[in-house]
Amino acid sequence: MNTREGGSGGGGVGNYLLHRAKPHLPPWLGMAGVGLAGVLGHDRWAASPAAAVGLTLTSVALSGGAWVMGKSASKQRRLHSAITTAAGSAWLTAACLAGPMAGPVDDAYLMGGSALALSWNVRIFMRTSDTSDGAGSTDGGLMEKIGLARAQIRAARAEPNRVTARVGLVPGEQTNDDVPRTLPRIASALNLPTSAVRYQPDPDSAREGDLVIVPEDMLNQTEEWEGPSNLGGSIADPLVIGRYDDGSPLQLWLPGDPEEGRNTTHLLIAGGTGSGKGDAALNLQTEILSRSDVTMVFSDPKAFQDFRPLLPAYDWAVEGGAPSEVMVTAVQAAIPARTAWLGAHGYREWVPEAAREQRDPKHSCREGTVCGCPGMPFMVTWWEEAANTLRFIGDDAFTGITQEARSAGMSVVVSLQRPSYDQMSTSTRAALPSVLALGCDERDEGFSLPERVIDAGAHPGTWGNRKPGYCYLVSSGIDEDRYACPGRTQRFTSRAVEAMKLLALWAQRHGATADPVTVHALKSVAGAAYTGRPAPDTGSATAAPPAPQARADDGQDVDDVDGLLVDPEDEGIDEEAELPEPQQGDDTPLFGREAGRKPSPEESRRLFAQALDEFEGAGLMVVGPRDFMDWCDRHGLSRPWVSARLKEAAMEGRLEQTNTTGRWRIVPRPVGSPAALTAA
Repeated sequence: MNTREGGSGGGGVGNYLLHRAKPHLPPWLGMAGVGLAGVLGHDRWAASPAAAVGLTLTSVALSGGAWVMGKSASKQRRLHSAITTAAGSAWLTAACLAGPMAGPVDDAYLMGGSALALSWNVRIFMRTSDTSDGAGSTDGGLMEKIGLARAQIRAARAEPNRVTARVGLVPGEQTNDDVPRTLPRIASALNLPTSAVRYQPDPDSAREGDLVIVPEDMLNQTEEWEGPSNLGGSIADPLVIGRYDDGSPLQLWLPGDPEEGRNTTHLLIAGGTGSGKGDAALNLQTEILSRSDVTMVFSDPKAFQDFRPLLPAYDWAVEGGAPSEVMVTAVQAAIPARTAWLGAHGYREWVPEAAREQRDPKHSCREGTVCGCPGMPFMVTWWEEAANTLRFIGDDAFTGITQEARSAGMSVVVSLQRPSYDQMSTSTRAALPSVLALGCDERDEGFSLPERVIDAGAHPGTWGNRKPGYCYLVSSGIDEDRYACPGRTQRFTSRAVEAMKLLALWAQRHGATADPVTVHALKSVAGAAYTGRPAPDTGSATAAPPAPQARADDGQDVDDVDGLLVDPEDEGIDEEAELPEPQQGDDTPLFGREAGRKPSPEESRRLFAQALDEFEGAGLMVVGPRDFMDWCDRHGLSRPWVSARLKEAAMEGRLEQTNTTGRWRIVPRPVGSPAALTAA
């Protein structure tokens, strides 16, 4: 039986009482020892003047020694020890010289000695009562050193490369808000980097939380990308992009999960130059493109510098400027179309079942029967170097998309260096709840991470560009105590290029294709600019360009060319025909005024409609006067004439004005219309 627990017998009770009394016995034993020393000293030195001098000097030395030796203790303990030593040595001197029973000596012993012993008992009791229930503080004075005196560290638990200790603050005097400012001092006391110490407040308490310490940085070793984590899996499964500093996987989810109570999320990737933002994007893109029920549209103003091996895997990829502007408008048009489809098939939000052919009567758009409609894959819209697109289109370009896309089975990923208020609107930033924050300037931390995560110990500004790939991940589905844990993405080297090309080929053959509803919505805005994912045996980023047609001036002998050498534009001219009658504008001087003739109104409409059809067929969906310069030269028309025709076409609904002055978006002709067939 454990004697501390006590027992039913007298021995058990006695042992328990003795155990509880042990801490309080030393002061009384000391009092008894001083009394015995007084009796023995009087018997030996009662009539000795030399002993009197020696005892007096010894008393002074003991009192001074107690004061000096208590220098490292608290002021109260130091003073208490000095008073106790001085009183005890003074009584011992008097007892040895005058006798322990002489005059008031015995009364002083009984009253003063008992009082001093009791004072030490009270001190011991007060110290142990602060750590009741056996949960004594084990901080070794750490909390007092960092400015949280009397706060207690309790119930520490050790895991591989991770120590978590429960912190209890002083009721009514300290709160969880007082702890974040002490984290650098804790790191200093433990000789660790600042990022190795975090504090996670208890959401149910204002004065308790967990202090997390990671003694060894496991992120020092670079981990190269070796391929996707779940080839052929669902986009609803976790996307693994690296590891945390304790070795656990760094992962996130984009679609929601009604069973887990997790919502579809949008993601912001933020990091300064040299922080490893490109590798972080590649980690996430290769995970997305390796799943079987997702499509991605991608805008990259840097001409796919980092992503070219993956080009065949995208459903639609464009560079910056006008093509990105068309993509933004097309995605906006796809949102209500996708939402309507999901609602008609009984889905409150996108789930993996929505990507398969609809064979469940509960998810049918036809009352009481199976509809058999093609499934709708999840859709990711990725805006790389989004600051360029935002400057071109406007800082609120993504506001409508980010606020409405989640209900349409879509995630928006925005990547840029500095997500400050002068780069994107506050509404767009608020609609990006998830963030992958890499190294940045210390002044930009607040733009990347929520304040509560920074208070918990997350500081990407301490890395800057010195630790590429180091990051913090804040996203739905991740435990909040992980938000302030640093992680590191995998590194992409030249050895990864071939694996990326193979992944793109796999996506061409086995990946999801956009559903008819989404395709129709995108083409209703983008027209021929939206081509969809190329087939495996057709053009891709690495396909060789077609061989040029042989020309008479390509080094061929003249004898090898059949017929006369005639310019193509002069073929079919009748040499005997009369010249046409002069037309209006033919006599306009070539210099000193706008060149170009003025065709009739009927011819103007025909020529301009033809030009718009040509642009639409080539996939150029945003145009302005400068796009017509070569066309005007071919037809002998002036720029003011083009500007007037642009306004007329806008009034007729063939063009729509964009956010950029002087730029117009072509409204595609309905598929199957005579004009569309003619343009094709």
